Amino acid sequence: MSIRVFPGIPLALLLGAAFGPAIAHDAWLEARGEEYVVLYGHGSEIEAYDPLKVKTVSALDGKGAVLPMSRQLTASAVQVKVSGSPALSVMFFDDGFWTKTDEGWKNLAKNAVKGDVQSSGYYVQLSKTVFTWGPVVTKPQGLPLEIVPLSATAPAVGKALPVQVLWEGRPLAGAKIARSGTDKPAPIETDAQGKAAIPVPAAGRQILSVAHKHGLKDEPRADQYSASANLVFTAR
Repeated sequence: MSIRVFPGIPLALLLGAAFGPAIAHDAWLEARGEEYVVLYGHGSEIEAYDPLKVKTVSALDGKGAVLPMSRQLTASAVQVKVSGSPALSVMFFDDGFWTKTDEGWKNLAKNAVKGDVQSSGYYVQLSKTVFTWGPVVTKPQGLPLEIVPLSATAPAVGKALPVQVLWEGRPLAGAKIARSGTDKPAPIETDAQGKAAIPVPAAGRQILSVAHKHGLKDEPRADQYSASANLVFTAR
């Protein structure tokens, strides 16, 4: 899988720097009966979004084969029908340019707003949802940023899930993995090989999130490229 991460900006113009886990929103695919829907939000708060921001979504079976699917765009969401039983879904959600001014955030490039610019960036969300555990979930899917489980077995409540964070296919050391939960658990930092063990304290939906950004050189539309990636699964 190959995804162009930034329209019109080659990776050669990116200057590297990692940043913390203050991830504002996540996007993920969730089962709703026999269909699936792309959800977008923060924690338990689900928000409407522009369906055109869902650039790619695919579903893989237990052997890693891509399953046929159809997409339906509603006014505020993307609904998906999958032929077969997906083990893993992979999604690229393009949130576009955002610029912060003295009037607040605007979904526009830096050179398209008036007044003082406090910060600007190009933001993408990259998501993987595990529906059935197996070897396929341990395979990198070619996303610019991703969390890869290192175990093919569903993690038991009270145990830890070993994972590795990859940036452009390479281990990302020092990445801070945030975990869902009302108690706001502290993020867990990856080691020199981009690996970490993530506790699974309770049953239910788990969202692991990580973020990484790059400064942009000679780019009038934004100061940085910011990617966030999540891994979503249900612990039982």
